[in-house]
Amino acid sequence: MKFEFCFIGKTSESYLAEGIERYQKKLVYYMNTEIKIIPASTEKNKTKALKEEAVKILKIISANDLVIVLDENGRQFSSFDLSKEIQRAMNQSYSKIIFIVGSAYGIDDSLKKRAHLMLSFSKFTFTHQMIRLMLVEQIYRSMTILKGESYHHD
Repeated sequence: MKFEFCFIGKTSESYLAEGIERYQKKLVYYMNTEIKIIPASTEKNKTKALKEEAVKILKIISANDLVIVLDENGRQFSSFDLSKEIQRAMNQSYSKIIFIVGSAYGIDDSLKKRAHLMLSFSKFTFTHQMIRLMLVEQIYRSMTILKGESYHHD
């Protein structure tokens, strides 16, 4: 089992990149973890750009992967409930859990259809770069909850 984070485009804000790296390093203690950066489309047409990015992402997803897409219309969980979802996924025979964060334009419908879970962090809108840090931290938090460690306080 492995966690894979798939981000469209580089994280340009250094403070966010540092935070993502910090939590990725902590997360590796619990699970093999990789971050894949998919180049953002240079296409000016939003629909075409999303399709182009989706094609690149779908190439790295196998039939044995569980796919979680971050989307503003997805399900919302508490940290504790998200950890239970992660545990359920880990108990199945998936080779990877892939978390996908789209570009500023969002995510193409083809990726949403491929997803096992559409996840929303809030009704608030966050930048696609900021949500990356929040996602990696929440997955780290989920692992500490599952291990009964003191990082998460009820």
